[in-house]
Amino acid sequence: MSKNIEMAILLDTYGSMLTEKQYDTLSLYYDEDLSLSEIAENSGITRQGVHKCIRTSEEYLTQLEDTLGFAEKYRRICGICDELSELIGKNVDNAAEKAKINALIDDIKNTL
Repeated sequence: MSKNIEMAILLDTYGSMLTEKQYDTLSLYYDEDLSLSEIAENSGITRQGVHKCIRTSEEYLTQLEDTLGFAEKYRRICGICDELSELIGKNVDNAAEKAKINALIDDIKNTL
């Protein structure tokens, strides 16, 4: 997985644990795909300040994931749900049962 995608996932998972400035900076960089110069201009700080904020925030998000592992657990559970859906499609003939099981799987994903 590319670093940009991984950081966007970590930002979604742990973003509330960052300061507002850190969150906004990372969101502009990873979600909005703005350059360091564009973020600096919008934020009223130097390009180097933006760079430092991004690197510090990335390290913090990585530490959180290394310690807590929520993003990885989410990916694993989604993979299991996808496998269950596939098996249900192959092995359950009753449409009502299939729909109910798939609804439960969707609930699991949404709860995460």
